[in-house]
Amino acid sequence: MIRVLMQDGGPGAAISRRRVLADGGRGLVLFALLGGVLTACGSGPPPAPDPLEEQARSARHDSELATAAAMGAPAALARTLTEVAAERSRHATALIEEIARAARTPVPSTTSPTTTTSAAAALAPSVDDVVAALRSSAESATTVVPTLSGYRAGLLGSIAASCTALYSVALPARKPAS
Repeated sequence: MIRVLMQDGGPGAAISRRRVLADGGRGLVLFALLGGVLTACGSGPPPAPDPLEEQARSARHDSELATAAAMGAPAALARTLTEVAAERSRHATALIEEIARAARTPVPSTTSPTTTTSAAAALAPSVDDVVAALRSSAESATTVVPTLSGYRAGLLGSIAASCTALYSVALPARKPAS
């Protein structure tokens, strides 16, 4: 038995090794429980938004813009704009599916808002508006690609290349009439 003399010399002046170990063990258990509870109560900062979410919004916007521009365009140009809209819609779908896969959530069902023909015709964007939107989307995607890895980087890189092809080949900016 180890004897430790307390300064006051009171009734608990002698402490046994068994008592030290038992009290120390209880203290460690209590500390571990409180530490776990306190850690569980603390919340870190919310996770940053997925960088592909903004790209999916851009794809949807570009698709809607091309659809609206096709309504007032000549037949040949309308077909091209409709194909641009379909391509950007496929981009949005692929991005949404990847976001859902990474978040381990089901793919949300999307419903696109319907606009009346008269409202769309009154505010029909030009081909130059569609080209500018595609150029902006390609540049934005090109900026984000280096921050991603694996499949996500490849997906967004191919979307950036597709946007570039759409605005530079399928919809070249019209030259002003001389």
